[in-house]
Amino acid sequence: MTVRTGRWIAWAAIGWTSLYVVSKVHFALEGRLGVTGGPRVAPEEYLGYGPGQVALAQWGNAASGLIIILLLVLSLAPVRRRLWRRMLLVLLWVCTAMAAAGAVGMTGGALLSDRGGALFGAYCVVWAVLLGLAALAFQRRGQVPSAQDPG
Repeated sequence: MTVRTGRWIAWAAIGWTSLYVVSKVHFALEGRLGVTGGPRVAPEEYLGYGPGQVALAQWGNAASGLIIILLLVLSLAPVRRRLWRRMLLVLLWVCTAMAAAGAVGMTGGALLSDRGGALFGAYCVVWAVLLGLAALAFQRRGQVPSAQDPG
C-alpha cells in the first residue's frame, strides 16, 4: 500500500463515518432510537428513557462518530513522537474492532432473527475494513526503512 493509497483510504473512512454521524443527527433531531438500515426498535425500548434522553443518547452517538473522524484526520498528519503515534494507532484499532463487532452483531442478528439490520450490518463491514486499512496505512507511514531494506 503506497502512502497516497493510504491517505485516500483514510479519506474514504472519513466519508463513510460521516454517513453514520448524519444518520445519528437525523435520529437525534427526531428523538428516535436506532440507525439508518439498523434493526427495528420495539416501542418498549423507549420505556427506559426519560424525556429528552433518546435525543441525548443519539447526540452522544453522533459525537462518537465525530471523534472517529478526528482520529482519522489526525492519522493524516505527520505525527512524529512515538508515544503519540502508538496512542493514535491503538485508538484507530479500537475503532476498527468496534465497527467489526457492530458488523458481526448486526449481520448475525439479521440472519438469525427477524429484527432486521442487515443493511447497517453490511455498512459496518465496510466501515471496519476502511478503518482497519486506514490504521494499517498509518502504521506503515510511521515505519522507517532499515538499512538492510533494498528499496
